[in-house]
Amino acid sequence: MGARGAYAIARLSKTDVERLLDHYDLDPVGALTDALRVALDMPTADLATLVDTAGLDPAVLGDVAARDALARDLNELRELPRR
Repeated sequence: MGARGAYAIARLSKTDVERLLDHYDLDPVGALTDALRVALDMPTADLATLVDTAGLDPAVLGDVAARDALARDLNELRELPRR
């Protein structure tokens, strides 16, 4: 954990982003979970835990538009969006 109690956030590699995009249409929850696991270095965490740890909007858990926006941000930024 960092100085403010937050987990360190890793940048996603090009391969990580390609994997996210390749799997997103078939399994958006699984693809986002995998990407967030890499970004937060939490290889076994579920999506709810990852969203909470990252301080993301909980709407990501059930709202298609929120998941799409997160996937878009991860693709463009290669890291968690700063909100």
